Amino acid sequence: MDEGIALLPATRSKTRSVFLTYQAETYLRDGEPEIAAATATRSLDLASRVGAPRCVTMVRDLEPELSRYAHTASVGELLERLRAVG
Repeated sequence: MDEGIALLPATRSKTRSVFLTYQAETYLRDGEPEIAAATATRSLDLASRVGAPRCVTMVRDLEPELSRYAHTASVGELLERLRAVG
């Protein structure tokens, strides 16, 4: 998936954000909450920058699963950002 994301042209920011969110979801399923949080944060940053509310919602939809790892610093920071985004 990393290679596919890297091959996307810069004009496909929304698609990149969607794929990053899918990747974060996979990391969560694999028990890698820190990597999942970092990937979801990249997606959230990109979605916010390009004004893609659907992509922000996709990241927000990861919140219930991420909450299980709220004690992890990177996950806690992402959860705070998601609450701030509203």
